[in-house]
Amino acid sequence: SSDLRLMALLRNLLVLSCSMVLATTAAAADLNVHGALKGGWTDLDYGDGDFPAGTDVDSTDHTFSLLAGLTFPVARDRIHLGGEIAQTYLGEYTAEFGGADEDVKLYGSEVVFAGFFDVATGTRLFVRAGGWAWESDVDHGDDDSGFDPVWGAGFTYGLDNLLLRGEANRYDADDVKVDAYTIGDRKSTRLNSSHPIDL
Repeated sequence: SSDLRLMALLRNLLVLSCSMVLATTAAAADLNVHGALKGGWTDLDYGDGDFPAGTDVDSTDHTFSLLAGLTFPVARDRIHLGGEIAQTYLGEYTAEFGGADEDVKLYGSEVVFAGFFDVATGTRLFVRAGGWAWESDVDHGDDDSGFDPVWGAGFTYGLDNLLLRGEANRYDADDVKVDAYTIGDRKSTRLNSSHPIDL
């Protein structure tokens, strides 16, 4: 359908943009590869008109995500710019109405631009923004999918390559918004352009 082709085009353009930014700096700067495993909880943000009156909605659940990223240093190595990709599970939500339950699972793939800023020894703040291709599994209804914005902010803390990472992100999925609050471990490796490391 035209909607699916548009979503695929937007996703490919976002990936291509990230690739072009990273490729133009690869020859001139050290690259940092990082990965993270994070988990936490979610809060489903919905309006009063999204469900019939009298519906009891369980709007919180757990979330987990597997993430990989690539950044390069700028501004005297105190600012790092780049991109991240991730596979994210955003939880299962239950709506109860008239004695019947309906469960919805939400998950997807995300690609974002990211900027990391050194604020103290071992501490960085970061912001991230991009999009995610999401899918929803509905027990007693039609499954759905789409491509919508995701954005967030957080911090990393640690003095070695293994860092603590905490963040808050907002995911749009049509008219529904999900806030995710996570904490996890981040592992990073520096790839020097003059002395590349085989991975």
